Amino acid sequence: MPLRAPPTGAERDAEPDVPYSADAPLRSTRDLFASAGLRLVERVGVGGSAEVWRALDGRERSIALKIPLSGAPDSFARLEREHDVLAAAQHGHIVETHGLIEHDGMCALALQYLPGGDLVSLAGAHPRHWLRAAYAVHAALTHLHSRGYAHRDVKARNVLFDARGRARLIDFASALPLGAPAQYGGTTAAHRRAGRNPIVTAADDAYAYAVLLYELIAGRLPYGPAGRQPVSRKRLTPPGGRKSPAAALAARVRDVLEADPRRAPGLSVFADVLESAIPADLEPAEI
Repeated sequence: MPLRAPPTGAERDAEPDVPYSADAPLRSTRDLFASAGLRLVERVGVGGSAEVWRALDGRERSIALKIPLSGAPDSFARLEREHDVLAAAQHGHIVETHGLIEHDGMCALALQYLPGGDLVSLAGAHPRHWLRAAYAVHAALTHLHSRGYAHRDVKARNVLFDARGRARLIDFASALPLGAPAQYGGTTAAHRRAGRNPIVTAADDAYAYAVLLYELIAGRLPYGPAGRQPVSRKRLTPPGGRKSPAAALAARVRDVLEADPRRAPGLSVFADVLESAIPADLEPAEI
């Protein structure tokens, strides 16, 4: 989905996925979207297997189009699977799907356009700037797990903000049913526990979520972009010290990152501290 580059010096994971402008894709691709009443405007993101474009529909409303890169294997099947997961797991903090587009061997996934930038831009900022977004991601993942799926690629740049400033979890290309073989894709090295589980579990998302929180608190990834550097306890102190709203959250993050993989905790370990850290006068519907 559309992404905004983080401030200079912000640490990212090792896989490139940053926005840039470019000319429209090949004429055949433009014709595909024209036949669907869509006009491509600009390319706003690119990943290992797909690129994302902002497009306008017949009413001049912006949508995001996820288009497989040339040569990407099983591109339509992957987009169809992503659409099915999004359709089954609708939630206020999960990106909306508008459906699949297919014509003459070409395909794309139409998604909600999220213009507010990504969560990486808040890494290292005071907790008051990102606590609501962290709460929203937790709610989205909990809902997703209740529907029987794991996201498998939880990280700050897969969280974007809509026009109202509400956080939305994006990029469900690696999502799989809980208990399924972890047969492809998945969390990047910096967000994955060593000794990868061959079976998809909710604990995998919980660990990646802990890495996301660490990055928000400390402004850096706990083990480096490749996931190999040792974690530093001293660096995980939120602004305000031990009495800050996020101090208890930081302690839970450390516990999850250092937990025995055989007894890996789930997302529930964060629930109470997140709720206590959010201002009491903020209604859940506003988060």
